Amino acid sequence: MSSAFVVAASGVLLAGCAASAVPSPATGSPSASYQPAPPRTSPATTRTLSVTSALAPFKLPSAVSRPIVFPVGGGLLVVGGLTAADRTTPAILRVDLTSGRVQPAGGLSVPVHDAGGAVVGGRDLLFGGGSTAVTSAVQDVTPGSSPRVVSHLPQPRADHVAVGDGSTGYVLGGFDGVQGSTSILRTRDGRTFTVVGALPVSVRYPAVAVSGGSIWIFGGEHAGRQVSDVQRIDMATGHGRVAGQLPRPLAHAGAFTLGGAIFLAGGRSGDTQRDAVMRFDPATVTFTAAGHLPAARSDFGVAVDAGVAYLVGGESPKPVDTIIEVRAQPGGTP
Repeated sequence: MSSAFVVAASGVLLAGCAASAVPSPATGSPSASYQPAPPRTSPATTRTLSVTSALAPFKLPSAVSRPIVFPVGGGLLVVGGLTAADRTTPAILRVDLTSGRVQPAGGLSVPVHDAGGAVVGGRDLLFGGGSTAVTSAVQDVTPGSSPRVVSHLPQPRADHVAVGDGSTGYVLGGFDGVQGSTSILRTRDGRTFTVVGALPVSVRYPAVAVSGGSIWIFGGEHAGRQVSDVQRIDMATGHGRVAGQLPRPLAHAGAFTLGGAIFLAGGRSGDTQRDAVMRFDPATVTFTAAGHLPAARSDFGVAVDAGVAYLVGGESPKPVDTIIEVRAQPGGTP
C-alpha cells in the first residue's frame, strides 16, 4: 500500500535531462476512455521549469517507506510508514531542515502506512491507512498536541491520497480492504465527511496534485493492473473524468508543485522503479521530461517547504533512510 499525498550522503546535484516533450499515447489503460478536450484550468506559471535533485545531507534514524509527510515550520513531520522489517511503525519524527536534526515527536494511536494526509482547519490530519487491517481512523498529528484519533471515515480506506487547502480536505481513491473506493470525500473539520463525487476509475497507489480548482490523479493500480489514466476532479462540483494519459502505466509515484508547475517523480512501471521526473501541463494534459532523481525510487512521502520538495524515505527497492531534495529552475537542460 502506498501513500499519496508531500537523507544523507551526497551533496552533489544531479542534472535533469533536457526538457523534451513526452507525448501522451492515443490510448492508455483499458480501464476507461477519455475525451481529449483540455480542461478549464490555467497552465503552469512557468512552462520552462526543469528540476535538479540531490540527497539531503542528513538521514532518518532508520529506513521507512510509505509514510505521510507534513511541512511544519521549517521542518518536516514524518508520520507512520513501513520499516525495513515490513512492519507498520507508529513513529512520528520531526526533521529540522536547518540543522538536519531528527527527533521523536510522539506516536500514532493507530499505527498506519499507506494513509492519506492533509491540512484541514489548520490541523495536520491522517486519514485511514493500512496495518494488520485497513482502518477508518482519522488521526490528528498536529505538533504541539498529543496525537489522537478524532473521528472516522465513513468506511475503512488505505492506499489512497488526500489533499487540502488548509480549510478543506479531500480523500480520494484507495480500497476498503475488499474492493476499490470511488467515492470522493470532502471535510471541513476532519470529523464530518460528505461524498461530493466519484472517481471515474478506482485506483490504489496514485499520485495527486491540485491546480486551478482541479484535483489531478495520476496513474495508480486498478483491478491489480497499473494504469496510465490521468483523472481530473472539479473541486467545485466533484465531477470527475479521465482527461488524458501518462506516457506509460505508473503507480507508487509522487507529485508536487514547484514554481507554479506540477511535477511527477519516481514510481513503478511494471516491476521497474523509475528515477524520471516529468513536468505536467494541466492546460494541455501533457508531460515533459524535466529531470531525474539521484536514484530510482517509489513509495516515498512528499512535502514542499520554502520552494523545495522533499521526498522522504521510500523503496529502492527496499525501504531507505534518505531524503531527496528537489528544486525547480527555469530554462532548458539543468
